[in-house]
Amino acid sequence: MKHRIIQLFLCVIIALSVCAEEVSSRQSVGLVLSGGGAKGIAHIGVIKALEENDIPIDYIAGTSMGAIVGGLYSAGYTPDEMLELIQSPDFAHWSTGQIDEKLTYYFAKDDPTPVLMKFNIGDKDSTRVNSILPQGLINPLPMNFAFMELFSAYTAQCGGDFDNLYVPFRCVASDVTHKRKVVCRDGDLGDAIRASMTFPVVFYPIEINGVLMFDGGIYDNFPVDVMKEDFAPSIIIGVDVSSPESGPKANDVMDQLEDMIMQGNTVALSDEDGIYMRLNLERFGLLDFPKAKEIYQVGYNRAVEMMDTISTRIKSRVSLKSRELQRNVFKAKTPYVLFDKVDANGGSKSQNDYIEYLFTKGKTDTFGLERAKDAYYRAISPGKLSNLIPHALYDDKDGLFALDLNARVKDSYRIGFGGYISSSTNSMLFMSGGYNTLSFNSFDASLNAWIGQSYMAGEMNAKMYMRSAVPSYLKLQVVASRHKFYESENLFYEENMPTFITNSEVYARLSYCLAAGRSGKFDIGVGYGYLYDRFYQSDVLDFATSERDKCSYNLGQIRAEYEYNTLNAIAYPTSGAFYNVTAIGALGKYDYNPANVDAKIDDNQSWGQISLQAENYFPMGNVFSLGTSLNALASTKKLIDNYYASIVQAPAYNPTESSYNAFNPAFRANSFVAASIKPIIKIGSNLQLRCEAHCFVPMRKIVENNENFKPYYGRWFSDPEFMGEVSLVLNLPFASLRAYSNYMSYPSDNWNFGFSLGHFFIADKFLK
Repeated sequence: MKHRIIQLFLCVIIALSVCAEEVSSRQSVGLVLSGGGAKGIAHIGVIKALEENDIPIDYIAGTSMGAIVGGLYSAGYTPDEMLELIQSPDFAHWSTGQIDEKLTYYFAKDDPTPVLMKFNIGDKDSTRVNSILPQGLINPLPMNFAFMELFSAYTAQCGGDFDNLYVPFRCVASDVTHKRKVVCRDGDLGDAIRASMTFPVVFYPIEINGVLMFDGGIYDNFPVDVMKEDFAPSIIIGVDVSSPESGPKANDVMDQLEDMIMQGNTVALSDEDGIYMRLNLERFGLLDFPKAKEIYQVGYNRAVEMMDTISTRIKSRVSLKSRELQRNVFKAKTPYVLFDKVDANGGSKSQNDYIEYLFTKGKTDTFGLERAKDAYYRAISPGKLSNLIPHALYDDKDGLFALDLNARVKDSYRIGFGGYISSSTNSMLFMSGGYNTLSFNSFDASLNAWIGQSYMAGEMNAKMYMRSAVPSYLKLQVVASRHKFYESENLFYEENMPTFITNSEVYARLSYCLAAGRSGKFDIGVGYGYLYDRFYQSDVLDFATSERDKCSYNLGQIRAEYEYNTLNAIAYPTSGAFYNVTAIGALGKYDYNPANVDAKIDDNQSWGQISLQAENYFPMGNVFSLGTSLNALASTKKLIDNYYASIVQAPAYNPTESSYNAFNPAFRANSFVAASIKPIIKIGSNLQLRCEAHCFVPMRKIVENNENFKPYYGRWFSDPEFMGEVSLVLNLPFASLRAYSNYMSYPSDNWNFGFSLGHFFIADKFLK
């Protein structure tokens, strides 16, 4: 501690001696930065050019994105550090509201379903419209913690007075309740900047002093007056990146919204007051953050073009050495964020106690931001909080922080609707209902229903979370499902079509699940299932007069499963990994009843099987990503004394949604290995071109004896099959729209074309 004080003292003395001559009696320069969404990244380029030419920046006032850039610079960030931050994957998650899968607590997440809309209902807000409609298009949860992480130390350092930052700072927010602008001069730096950039509809508003705050651009998008009134610098440099007066683009909704909201609120900067810099950024949109480098360059180039004018008007200079010393002195005084207290509020006492427990469980006397981040994402992963707002409150007596957590707990009851629309017979509706609690022994229950022509299912889940050293829960699952495969595939719904094969099953499983780190889980369980198959011996029969064979299984099961998931999306991922290893032991009896023949077969059957699924996606720059996958299944299951009965119950390899459409015996085997490669081109932030090539190799193919319909195993690894698919995927906020074309090696010339809307997730099966 003594060494740090001495080092800080020496830095201050050196900095003062170097800067004394530069500071005395020189012009003071104020920098005003307008709002404009992602276009405000150009401000960083302007600041970079000013620094390279030793132009001083003594004060900053900004609105919206100008507040973010200005706030970061005032907190000691260099232009290079700001650009690096905005180009980082972390910033991409904050600005889009996507939760980084590497931070989520996979153990606490529900299994994916085809739900498109879901909302909570209950006593708290069941009569309010906002219990259904979102208050912002972008999820606020990632941004909440990020702003505390970025700015809490500097709020503490300046004592809540923005005049004490590296560069004195002001930003503007809008109080729409009282129809006025609010100038943020003190308080929490992160809250002030967050309020200034809260564009209506897009971002979730925050409260300051009990009042909801929105984007400052509503009432003052170019705070020249604030700069004059608060700092009165000798000269002002004003950088304007707002939309042009020519009006919004007809095909850009966000541009139209910006133009409607930010009306007539830009104060002109006269030649007498300073230098006005207008940047031509019409080709960029409000949310074009992925184009950060290009936008930055526009600002830099424009500032360089105007540097002769700037240098002529501003005679003062601050050398690089002086600026670096001042910045280092400021950073040396920044406190390290360590928490020694946690206080949660907003929920019931038991809910608050549980949230506090997540942050304090097993902690030493203090903990830092990394531990707080881990606990924060553990708290939000189950989806039971609509918002969780953290604040770091500094105590200058001991140099430690208290973590204040304002929680907004969702109502206990939830309902959801969704489905999957496809050009095949896989189209279905989906409905769900659920109940959950938030406490040390939380209870979750859900009912899910799939209703479609080819697939129908009902599922009941009940979970009881345990207060154990390793987080765990006990789960009861009951599923009933029916999957039909039709003789032919036509568009949408078909009536009175004879079914070729119908797989039905009903089962119950009780399992105990343990967390395995942040991204994994392990469970072991026992279950009982009844599986019932109906099928024709051939697809060339007279279906009107023929009956189907029937085969049923009564099985007990013991099952162990490990799963790891860091994929960046539940469907169509481009980065991350997924691994699943499942071991199953089955014991029971089967009954086979061939149609129109008195030759019933029944026997006891037992087998063991182990399956492996490994899926990886490797981003290669901003445009290209390469996916690979490996699937393997090894089983000791014996063949039934009928080919069709054996092939119908054999596990299927379905690498894509469209491969579920039809029953394909060439891609079924009791044991197999399959490998895939998936080149992906990211055409835009929401549009992908996905190519997939799959190779399926049965360890021993199930072959039919044409004389007596009895099956036998073929040669080892001798009958590979291939499948390829090309799809164009548009990821919408609620679902994905896909157009595809695929080819299968069996039957020959098996080309398929189609489209789908939604995500294809079905209920879990009793056997893999």
